[in-house]
Amino acid sequence: MKFTGVAAMLVGLCLPLIAACSDSGAQAKVSAGTGSLLIVGGALRSDNAAVYRAFIEGMPKQFPDVAIVPAASGRPNHYAQQFLADLRSHGFDGDVRILPIAVKDDKSTEAIDESEWLNGGRDEAVARGLHDVGGIWFVGGDQTRITRTLLDERGGDTPVLAAIREQLAKGAIVGGTSAGAAIMSSTMIAAGDSLSALTLPGVDIYQGMESQESGQLLMSRGLGFLPVGVVDQHFDRKARLGRLVRALGNVAGAGEQLGFGVDEDTAILVDLDAASMKVLGAGTLVVADARGASFADAQEDFAARDLRVSVLSHGDRYHWRERRVEASGGETQGNEAFGYRAAQGAGIALANPRLDQLLGFSLLDNSETRELRRYAFDDQTGKGVLFRFRQDDQSRGFWSYGSGTKDQYSVIDVALDIEPVSVAVSAAQ
Repeated sequence: MKFTGVAAMLVGLCLPLIAACSDSGAQAKVSAGTGSLLIVGGALRSDNAAVYRAFIEGMPKQFPDVAIVPAASGRPNHYAQQFLADLRSHGFDGDVRILPIAVKDDKSTEAIDESEWLNGGRDEAVARGLHDVGGIWFVGGDQTRITRTLLDERGGDTPVLAAIREQLAKGAIVGGTSAGAAIMSSTMIAAGDSLSALTLPGVDIYQGMESQESGQLLMSRGLGFLPVGVVDQHFDRKARLGRLVRALGNVAGAGEQLGFGVDEDTAILVDLDAASMKVLGAGTLVVADARGASFADAQEDFAARDLRVSVLSHGDRYHWRERRVEASGGETQGNEAFGYRAAQGAGIALANPRLDQLLGFSLLDNSETRELRRYAFDDQTGKGVLFRFRQDDQSRGFWSYGSGTKDQYSVIDVALDIEPVSVAVSAAQ
């Protein structure tokens, strides 16, 4: 199998459903400013005080109001009201407005048809009304609905999106959960599951939200609030490491060849001035660095070699310009708590299914294991992949207690290769 470094620069990812491509090759504008971002991996609990307080405290005093963009949701009013109620429960007493930007009607609001808000992003009056907004929140749902309503036909900014960027540049905080996380990067993952992304060619037509759970990889244009990398969400529960790596194989700019996978009920608080992000919440941030990786050039039988993977926990910080991690706890190397030959293979019977557990307990805190192999495959077609995690001289691990006596691992610079395999399953004789 031939591996190549990524060399060609992508001018823009153009999909007919999301944004029409023009001869000018319009791209999503990348925001630059003094504000901050709060990127939540979905399934945000109402009692996650660290995340809600980060949003509230991130608002500048001179911009005291909050605006909610409900476009992604199939029940836009319901989920906007839920976020409003959560803000109130965490002490926010300022003005909160729900912007009239949506694609789907919310059946719970009989007097309003929210589907008539499709062109709300083009409303100049709504845009002008954002001058005193210090917090902008994108609810979850379908990320293509956000880009559909806030990008114009050429892929440029609508008036409302331009106004959001202006507030961000003035110091506002822009946050979002699930779909509201996916739109943060310039290149957006619109659909696909990991196994399909790694064993089937990508597609350029969106088949609906079901394709986010089971479908081939679809990449599109995001809003570019985060100036570096590609964001993925629901990362732990939906096992999205594979699709994030496949997405990184499709981008060419060195600044984009970083993947940020955010777990559920977890956020990264991004300081745009400092070029850093801090992990908040119950899960982890996975940083997949493909800047030194090589990828096989086949559409099918995708393979990758020499990626670097880090898994950061609550309180850890990542500085992307310096490629530096701040992690707490004691180093595992030379102080390993375990010494056993870890099982290699696949399936529900193997321990430590989460990535932080796997690389923490089974690899970096285990003196007898330097490599872990995990397989994923379709038992109907036999197509599959091998994930090979390797501990080398660059790899570092940190352990501490999290809440109570919960083991909390931070993992830095584990090498990752992904290789195609063919698997046949038969009953034992």
